[in-house]
Formats: sequence, structure tokens, C-alpha cells
Amino acid sequence: MTPNVRDVLQGVAVALATPPSADAGMAYTAARLGMVGSLAMMAAAEADRAARDAALENAEIRALFAEAGAYDADGALAAAAKETDPDLSVPALDASNARLRRLLIGLHEKVETADDAAMNRRIVALYVTMAQIRRMGLGGG
Repeated sequence: MTPNVRDVLQGVAVALATPPSADAGMAYTAARLGMVGSLAMMAAAEADRAARDAALENAEIRALFAEAGAYDADGALAAAAKETDPDLSVPALDASNARLRRLLIGLHEKVETADDAAMNRRIVALYVTMAQIRRMGLGGG
């Protein structure tokens, strides 16, 4: 599971609303508050870019599907390649992304079975691009 901003902020709220146990000590309490603060800062940074990143990743996956005709017997990849994301809310973009990723995994399995080195390199390059798009540095960047 990849937590979304809502999940993280709900966890932050629960952590802040739940007092530490009496025997926790100051060091534990300080570390816990530091972690909660870091999570809140990362969630804020993610909220700023979540829709942009998901839309960009969806577009990159669809571009690859447009090149994958040899592995698209049922036309699902071509259909996905032509889609757009009309609802730019983060939940809708994430749902579309999850569906596209499932199709991508299926495509990758077919490519590996066919031992198509060129398309395999293209898919691996897409995975790298996807990781770069979603990369989040500590400190909010």
C-alpha cells in the first residue's frame, strides 16, 4: 500500500490526539513529535504536487502503450493510450494510475515472455521515470 496524503494526515491527527504512555519518557515523546512533524511536512509537499505528478505519470504510461501494439491483442492498451484524465482530483488520478499500472505490469509480463529486449528496456526506463516523478526528498523537496 502506498499511503496518500489523506491517510498520512489522518495518522498525524491520531498520533497527536493520542497521549504517550506515562512511562514513555521525554526522549521518546520528542522523537515521536519530530516524526509526526516530518510526516506532516512531507504530506504538505506531496499535496502541492500530487495531481501534477499523477497526471504526468499517467501520460507517460499511456505514451508507452501507444508503442506496444505488438502486445495488444485485445486493444486494451490502445484504448488506454487514447484516454485522458478529465477528473483531475487526486483520488480520480490515483484510480486511473492504479488501472494503468496493472495494464503496464501485464504488458511487462508479455514482453518478458517474448524476450523483447528493446521493449523491456523501454519499460524499465519508464519505471525509472516514474520513480523520478514520485521522488520526494526530506525537507519537502
